[in-house]
Amino acid sequence: MTDSTAVQKVSLVRGLAGALLAPVVATTAAVAVLAGWPDDLPDPVAVHFGPGGVADGFAGHGSVLWWPLMGPAFALVLAGVVAAFTRRDVRAGRIAAAVASGTGTALAVLPAVLLAPQRGLADAANATIALWWLVPVALLGIAAGCAALPMVGRAVAVPVTAVPPADAPRLELADTESVVWTGSAALPRWAAAALALLPIVLALVVSRTVGPELLVTGFVGALLLGVTLAPVHVVVDGRGLETRYVLTGGRRRIPLDEIARADAVKIGLINRYGGIGYRVGPDGVGLLVRPGEALRVTRGDGSKFTVTVDGADQAAAVLNSLAARGRVAR
Repeated sequence: MTDSTAVQKVSLVRGLAGALLAPVVATTAAVAVLAGWPDDLPDPVAVHFGPGGVADGFAGHGSVLWWPLMGPAFALVLAGVVAAFTRRDVRAGRIAAAVASGTGTALAVLPAVLLAPQRGLADAANATIALWWLVPVALLGIAAGCAALPMVGRAVAVPVTAVPPADAPRLELADTESVVWTGSAALPRWAAAALALLPIVLALVVSRTVGPELLVTGFVGALLLGVTLAPVHVVVDGRGLETRYVLTGGRRRIPLDEIARADAVKIGLINRYGGIGYRVGPDGVGLLVRPGEALRVTRGDGSKFTVTVDGADQAAAVLNSLAARGRVAR
């Protein structure tokens, strides 16, 4: 066993493969499909659809053929930015590659989905598109994001043998004393409700009309934002740190023998993670549901995980004290 401060890094080859493979495949397929449709499509074609799925934006047929290239271009930029900010931390890299792959794939196939209902039309102004056409695009993006994870790989657990440093907060515990600490964090209810309604308000302001598609879009946007702002629950006990959050698929745990130290920190609305939610940044991975106090855990491999929780100073003290048991002071 070893104590290390060097963050495990994902290789550039594996990181780029995870971020770009699916978008490149999707782009190749989309370009091939679009290249076979020139005689079936009007010129210009509809490239934007307003309320009710009615075409309200147009572009030349020739330019649209290359629009799928935006998929891998976006994935490359996103993966590069995150890799630079996080120093290629493998845990942050997994999240970045999944988001880049999923979003890039969706952008690559979207032009084909928008043009498919226009085949056989003499005038693109008569084109319409149903909202459900975007569902396969979203599902394909999710599948591409999941496929990126095994290509990036996982971080190797590094057990810690040394006690947390002397400057880390502690709680006096007897050797046989057991303790369980629980806490949670959430936005104030009024703030969460206001933010959850924001997509609907914006949709109404932009469209100034109400229709089934608008209501569905606003509801889905409010649901997704509501999930992002859901409360996070934290448990500290003899097994380590456990977080419970709907966006991460339920329970996530960092075993006690992988924790080098724990600290209480302050997180601002403008922070090193770029906002709130499940994010990555120069300080590792963050599960942030509101500004304020947070618990930051440093693993044995040097990577960091931060979670917003009320009473973070108590959580850090308990975690350091539990981690110190059975370890050798150095």
